Amino acid sequence: MTNFADRLITAIEAKQNPCVVGLDFHSARLPAFVSDAMKANPTPEGYRTAISDYFRLILDGVAPLVTAVKPQFSLLESLTWVGAQILIDITDHARSLDILVIADAKRGDIASSALGYARAFLDPPDGPDFARGYNADCLTVNPFLGRDTLRPYVDACDSAGKGIFVLVKTSNPGSGETQDALLADSNRPVYTSYARMVDELGQSHIGDRGYSSVGAVVGATYPQQAEELRSLMPRAFILVPGYGAQGGTADDAIRCFNPDGLGAVVNASRSITCAFDAPDISPTNYAATIRDQTLRMIDDINSALARRRS
Repeated sequence: MTNFADRLITAIEAKQNPCVVGLDFHSARLPAFVSDAMKANPTPEGYRTAISDYFRLILDGVAPLVTAVKPQFSLLESLTWVGAQILIDITDHARSLDILVIADAKRGDIASSALGYARAFLDPPDGPDFARGYNADCLTVNPFLGRDTLRPYVDACDSAGKGIFVLVKTSNPGSGETQDALLADSNRPVYTSYARMVDELGQSHIGDRGYSSVGAVVGATYPQQAEELRSLMPRAFILVPGYGAQGGTADDAIRCFNPDGLGAVVNASRSITCAFDAPDISPTNYAATIRDQTLRMIDDINSALARRRS
């Protein structure tokens, strides 16, 4: 089974950029062609068709360009079982386009509950369609409950060739309230403890290209901490949110990369999928806008990496 980090590097090299497009569902910020379709058929199947078609349109546009997509699960789980079907539609369509899927679900629980989440998000389908999981390539996970709660996800990295990104220093303004708190035994921030956890758990999951399938989430909105964390986790891939709509710049994001130009992928969500001006934009023009915004991001990140190398 191929190591996830090796697969991620292969995708980065094939697309010639480390960019990820986040797939968020904001009902108040949808193009009219999506919301009108939902209003025209306000049934479970009508919602599933309208929203799944919307994400397929985005996927068709970005799949040739970027390394991976990152569906935000909570925003669709509010639609309960219909949302779960839409999320399966997204992962299935992404797989048909040969693009990696990072399930942004931030799961964290103990013992058998953690195992259940690992199976739901990372295990390949086994059984009838109505009893299957999402089969994502990677999952964001929460380390707050302790190292043992990460073990089922780490095991999936081996058994299914999947990966995880552990929340270490998140991009939101309030992250400092808990993640920057000082540890009593070392007087160092909590996020450094999470970083050590990632580094240690990842040592036995390093692929042929020198990176581990156990990675970390570090926000572009905290570039100084990013440099520190990069040094604490030299073999970990870092998922970098916070670029674009949250205020992080390309120069901020590249603090998470190693000198070899690898070691991180940068995500943008709203700055790409919500960048249209007129709500009545046509599907064709919306697809063109998505493509233009994605190419702009790729150029921005690649240019920042080139400046760093020079």
